[in-house]
Amino acid sequence: MFKAHDYHRFTGWRLIALIAVFAAYTFWYLGVGPFGELTRIDGYSALQERGFYTGADALAAIQSLDEAQRGIKLKALGFDLIFMVLQALVFEALMAFGLRHLGWMKRRWRYVLLLPIIVLLFDFLEGGFLALLIETEIEWIGSAAGLFTVLKFASFMPCMLITLGLTIAGSVAYFLQKDNASDSTS
Repeated sequence: MFKAHDYHRFTGWRLIALIAVFAAYTFWYLGVGPFGELTRIDGYSALQERGFYTGADALAAIQSLDEAQRGIKLKALGFDLIFMVLQALVFEALMAFGLRHLGWMKRRWRYVLLLPIIVLLFDFLEGGFLALLIETEIEWIGSAAGLFTVLKFASFMPCMLITLGLTIAGSVAYFLQKDNASDSTS
């Protein structure tokens, strides 16, 4: 039988450290880092933020970039890999926190821990196809990237809501358990 610790080891200070590292990386990456550089390019519209785009849209966005700007886009896609993994770990850790404190880790609820992995997979595929599009300028590759963007957002939204719900419910359960433990020792 699976135990809670078999699923996730981010508890206590490790969970807090993971969230702090993710917050710091996000601040850097979106601000002064590669994605921030990309957003400051005049006239460039970030494809990943659109939610949906066609292969022609993706190709036009890439063709609007000069060689140096394409390098910035590739650098942003490379650093996005780290961002994606950290984000998936945070979602997993917060879901596991909620599941543990609600006592649901041994139930079928634990399978929601697959959702961040699905988001991560679609995000990797989106980024990979965008990088390939930069190198090849083949429209169907842009269409594939657009499809994975839609799938990423379609899985990201429920993942975010479930993470938020489990985090809040797990926090309430944690504090109630802690309160009950202090009442019984008094």
